[in-house]
Amino acid sequence: MHSSASFDGRVPPIEIARRCRQLGLSPIVLTDHDTIDGARSLMDAGEQVVVGQEILTSEGELIGLFLKEVVPKQLSPEEATVAVKAQGGLVYLEHPYDTGRRNMREEAIERIADQIDIVEVFNGRSQPEINRRAEDLRSSLGVAAGAGSDAHTLAEIGSVYLEMEAFDGAQDFLHKLRGARIVTRPNRWVMAAQRLLVNRRR
Repeated sequence: MHSSASFDGRVPPIEIARRCRQLGLSPIVLTDHDTIDGARSLMDAGEQVVVGQEILTSEGELIGLFLKEVVPKQLSPEEATVAVKAQGGLVYLEHPYDTGRRNMREEAIERIADQIDIVEVFNGRSQPEINRRAEDLRSSLGVAAGAGSDAHTLAEIGSVYLEMEAFDGAQDFLHKLRGARIVTRPNRWVMAAQRLLVNRRR
């Protein structure tokens, strides 16, 4: 999810933490665009958080998880993955076929395929067909499946989340992620977009 530390987020990190506690969601996986300041502020406040960053590369976006330092934007995809791995982090490919957003180019995905740890197979803001294509990619790469709400507002938090065993660090997370269960709830943002598409076709 995204906080107000990100250019497109609306909710202060501490309000996200409060809402997640109400929903029983922990830890928080915060992946603001090109910054980890929001996640760091939650850590400083004693919240359970996975520090992530949605990194704008020269060929689209990817996410680094379990980061200690911010990854500069506009690196090549190869350079960005090296920067994530150098911190002991994980490379997470989010909404790979959602062309309405800054998705990673297919040629770039092919070049960094052996560095990808996780492919997001269910994004709370993506259309079903896009999520299905992402699952096909995950299957062909043989990597773990990720999922998330991609929440930018309080109302979206909890629309998609993972039920999984408690973990200790990046590699344990990656191991236990393979046994996780994806939980989805109706997302008003996606439902509105689907209605708009249907109306346009009429």
